[in-house]
Formats: sequence, structure tokens, C-alpha cells
Amino acid sequence: MNALLLSILLGFLSLSAMAQTYPKKSIMDIMTIPSDSLNAGVLNSPKVGDTVTIRGIVSIPPVVDFPSDTRKIMIAGNKNHAIYLQDEKALSFAGMPIVCDTANVASNFIRLKKGQLIEVPIRITAFPANNKLGTTQGEVISKGIVEFIDDGILLPTPPAVTIAMFNQGKANTPTYNINGGAQYVGMKVEFSNLTVTSAVKGTNQRTTITVADESGNELYLRDQSNHYRTDAVQLGTYTAPTEGTKIKKLRGYISSNSIQGQAAPFMISPGMPDDLELDMGSAPPIITSVRSSRINAFPTPSETVPVAIGIKAGALPITSVRTYYSFDGKGIDSVTAQKINDTLWTSTIPVPGSISNGTSLVKWHIRVQDQSGLSLKSPIGDTTGYYYRVLDRAPKIADIRERLSANGASVYEGYSATIIGTVTASAADIPYAGANAPRVYIQDGIAPQSGIFVRTTSPSSIVRAFPRGSKVQISGIIRENFGVTSFDSVFLADTKLIAMDGDQINPVKVNTIDFARKPQGALSAEQWESMLVTFSNVIVADSNADGASNFGEFTVVDASLFNGATESLSKMRVETDDGATTYGSSTTAEKTALKRSTEIKNITGIMYFSFGNYKLVPRTNADIVFGSVSVEDVSSQQVEIIPHPAQPLSKIYATVSSTIPPMLHIMNIHGQKIYSVETSMDSDKRYYAVIPHGLSSGLYLYSIKGDSDIVTGTFIIE
Repeated sequence: MNALLLSILLGFLSLSAMAQTYPKKSIMDIMTIPSDSLNAGVLNSPKVGDTVTIRGIVSIPPVVDFPSDTRKIMIAGNKNHAIYLQDEKALSFAGMPIVCDTANVASNFIRLKKGQLIEVPIRITAFPANNKLGTTQGEVISKGIVEFIDDGILLPTPPAVTIAMFNQGKANTPTYNINGGAQYVGMKVEFSNLTVTSAVKGTNQRTTITVADESGNELYLRDQSNHYRTDAVQLGTYTAPTEGTKIKKLRGYISSNSIQGQAAPFMISPGMPDDLELDMGSAPPIITSVRSSRINAFPTPSETVPVAIGIKAGALPITSVRTYYSFDGKGIDSVTAQKINDTLWTSTIPVPGSISNGTSLVKWHIRVQDQSGLSLKSPIGDTTGYYYRVLDRAPKIADIRERLSANGASVYEGYSATIIGTVTASAADIPYAGANAPRVYIQDGIAPQSGIFVRTTSPSSIVRAFPRGSKVQISGIIRENFGVTSFDSVFLADTKLIAMDGDQINPVKVNTIDFARKPQGALSAEQWESMLVTFSNVIVADSNADGASNFGEFTVVDASLFNGATESLSKMRVETDDGATTYGSSTTAEKTALKRSTEIKNITGIMYFSFGNYKLVPRTNADIVFGSVSVEDVSSQQVEIIPHPAQPLSKIYATVSSTIPPMLHIMNIHGQKIYSVETSMDSDKRYYAVIPHGLSSGLYLYSIKGDSDIVTGTFIIE
């Protein structure tokens, strides 16, 4: 009677008799992982790929308060609502995240409330996908409908756990306790007596927080709940705790996510505001925000730069707030910040004393000290800082995208700039029809970091009319759009078509291994983001890059690596749904799928990054040239290092189109240039250079750049 009454109140008629039936499973049935899988380091349920009807109690609802407030609580990508379900009886392997496409309004998923017992048909997947350390989750099937069974059920008390049950050591280099932590994945648990060891706000305004126990074992605090976001979508007025803050209690769901492209299996995702209890008696001050309040990304040599500092007072009074700065790495100076009110302080960075070669690099940071002598720095880290360049010339795209942050994001997010370049992809080339948000790309050269993405969310944007190959001026706000540097909020008055014929922009020749499995910000891949690139002599490795799922992507691999031992590590994703080609990852009325072993002589497009992967986006069918592939041809184009693994005096050989001797540049893993030399030509008309003495063991990046061509890659010195 209770279930029937509840269904009537929700205006819901059960369609179970009409719909296809799936085997009913409890959460424990799904989430329990066999010991042999755990011993092998596998967290995926053996039932991944199955379709079942899952039964469980809603632990956290999808929205704040349906129907009056339908803002999402737990994030699961742009298209999904998300909840966590709790098993009715089990105390281990008893929690599971469930997501539902927001387009499936008939599911009644958005109506769910905490404490409801439900059944719903799901397909079992893992997140991150195709990773053995991904969290098992359920995706409500298309047209799947929630069955409401009961309401008002009390949830069990979250079990008390310790970080050592999941991780030992630092969060960025942990030893995972797979056997100990697996039973809690998807469950709400409770930690006690922790300390915030790091709180870093990124250029996207989200804060990465690390917490530790008394033994120094660390765990990431994941902002999966919008109650714990620090960007524009946050719910409420949450302020991220700063380094040194003591935590009495921390409750949340054990989940996984990707960190720099690699799955981190155990994170804690607090859900509601009361899930985090701080020890306010010892709370240090919190630096809530730091930002230069200038408008333009690049100040002129005569401009001072104002700085606004948001501070939340701690248990003791603040005694000092200072801004430290240096010009071009020279001596550090500082100015005292002035208190405007209880939460805002301001200071001014002066003009550089001199400008060399038209530019000066400014590095700065903030220090706050309280009455106890505790000193806090923003950004965290002894060598980290905020950056901007002073320019006495018009900015180039490479200035905006200069690699001054570890993840490759622009340090100019939120500031305005005006640049001139040539359109390499028009709105017609990459219509992104599903979202009605065509992407336009412009370049002002072929050097690394010379391309940028222009967002065109407004149907009336002038940018949508710019044809490929035209020379244009773009003025707008610099943003990081899911890890891709872009122009947003384009200023129409200052954005214009200059000429129908722009500069000749030739695609940069690259190899699949430069991008395959590379984390966001990896120099070999990041330097070509948003630029026109081409792969020669490649073979289709996967018709569909995502197995049971299908996101419109296939993979290609350099022909010399196809069917080889390293093929799986060298595949490049090709995105087909965004561009205007008629090729896809499955055959439909509009698309033709490419089968494995299909040979492609040349495939050209824009390099993009999304959902943890670098991806090529061909513009039209002309960007894909089919034809027989010669492995020998590939070998002649690849860089060869003799002997390899490299050692001092090894030679790097490359075939590069150039009318002048190309330059060899060697960079460390942070992308910092450490050696440059002009190459010579051997009797086979290959350019070569010698790796110098003095390089220690480790991984290095290189580029060999001519006047019209460039090749890049990595080498290891043992």
C-alpha cells in the first residue's frame, strides 16, 4: 500500500509489465570483487557490461530540493544527474554511484529523495572508463524508469575508516591498499582527526585539496559535490580550508577520478555541507582568493598592476599581508597590502625597472601571517608563483599559451586580450552540431602554442561567419574550457574580418605516440593543442575507441607500430562527431565506420583535449586521405636515436623539410629548454645533432625545428 500510494503521489505509473525485464541484483551483488581480481589490482566489478535492475536506498539525492530547486548536487559530467545508492542489508561492498542522462526525463530520476528504496534498470560501467582502477557505477539505460518501492528509510551510520585503509604515503605517489579499500567504494564513510596538507586553486577556480592522517598518509578530497566546489557552480558559500587546517570529522563517498590522466582509485567525496567539520579553535586564516584586478592580460611597461587578496580570518588576528614579486627572475621585493575590510586586502606591483626584448616576466606571490607566527603562502609551494608578462608590443597566441603552469593552462584566464591570426577551422568545419556550439580555431604561426580555440556559444556571434583561411582579429576573455585554452565572451566591437586571404598555415607533422596516453599538460602533446596537425602513414586500430560505449571516436596508430608490442600504448583518438566528415565509429545513415587495418596516407585536423585524452578532429573528408601505407616510409620520417636508450654523444637523426639547418632543442620534463644547437646534414641528407654531456638520467623532450617543418618526441638517458 505504501509503495502504491507513493507512486500515485509522484504521478508515476509502473511500466514494468510493459518493459523488458532484467535480472534483479542488490548493490552487494554488483560491487563485490573476487579476491583474485583484488590481488591483481583490479577494482572493476566482474559484472561491468551487464544490464540489470538494481535495488537500493538513495543516500544522496540528485538535486537540492525537487521541484523547487533543481540544481545538481553530485556532478557526473555535463549530461547526467548522479546519486549514491546504499544496499538494504550489507555493510561492505554496499554503496554504488548511479547516473542518469538528464534527457531521460521520463525516468523520474530527478524526483529522488534521500531515504527512498528504489529499483531501476542500469548498465554497469566503470569510471574512468577502460581502467582497472575505475569505480564501478550504474548508468540508467535509455528510457529506463525508476520504480519507487518505499520511502523514509533510515540509512546506516557511516563506518569509521582511516586513510591507511586506502592509501599509504603521499597522495601523488601512494601505495594503494586495493584489498582494504575496495569494500568501501561507493559507500559513505567517516574519517577523524585529519589535517589539510595542500589546497591549490587552479586556473579553473576549482580547488584540489589533500588531507593527511597523523602518520602522513594522504588522500585527495574530491569536489564531486557542488557544495564543495569553489568555482561559479558552487552551492552555498563554501570556502576551501587552507593548508594546516585541522579536521574533526570528514564524511563522504569513496570514489575515483583521474589525476593528470591517471586513475586515482580512492578519493573522498563529501556530499552535504555538514559532512566537513573543522576544528575552528586552531583554524589558521584562509586565503580565499588572490587575483590581479587588472583587465588586460598583458600590462604595458608603464602600467602598475593592482592585486586583490581575499582573506578569511582564523582563530588569531592577522598581523601581516605582503605581496612579493620579481622581474625576469632577478631579486625579490615586496609591498605591504592594505586592509580594505574584514575580508579584503589590496596591494600594487610596480612597473619593471627595464624591459628586455620587448617583454618582462613578472612572478609574484602572497604571504599572510597571524599572531602565532604562522605564515601562509599563495600559491602553495616554495617555488610556485603567479605570473604575467609585461609587453611593449601586441600579444601573440603563444604569449597567451606560454607554459607557465604545470598543467599547461594559461595563466591569463579571466583577462582580456586581442590577437590577429588566420582561421584554420571555421564553424562549418567543426559544427559540433549536437550542442549547437561550433568551434572556430585560429593560428598566427606554426611554432608550438600558436593556435587557440574560439568559443561561439552565441548564435549571432560574428565568429561563426569567419571562413577558413581568412585573417581575423579576435578580442575577448581568455578562459580554460575543460582544460583547453580558449577565447570566450568575444567582444564584437573589436572582433573583425581583416582579409579573406590570411597567412599560409601548413599542418605540423606529428606522430601518434606524441599524444597517446599523455596526461593533460604533457609538453609533447600540449604544445600542439588547438593547432592544425597531420599524421602520415597511420592505420586504424579501433573502429570504436570505447568498447561497449560509443562516443564517436576511432583510433589510429603509426604504421610501424601497428600489430606491434607497443600498439596499445601508441594509439591516437580521432573524434568524428564534432567535425563535418562522413566517417565515424559506427555505421549510420550519416556516417561510415572505418574498420581495423584501414590504411590512411594522411589524416589532418585540429588537436583537441577532452575527457582525459588528446584527440584529433578532422574538419571535412578532404582531411582524410586513404591509401597504401609503407612502414619503410614511416621509418624514414621518424626520428632515430643511435645508440638508444640515449647517452651523452648519442646522435639524433631526423628528416625535416627545411631550407636552413634545423635547430635541435632539448627540454626537461617540465618543458624548460636546457640545450639548443644547430643540426648538421649527413650523406643520407638527414639532419642530426649530438646529445651533449652533462644530462643526468631521466626522460627528456626534444624538438627539431626547420623553417617549415618540426618533429618532436622524447628520449631516455639511462
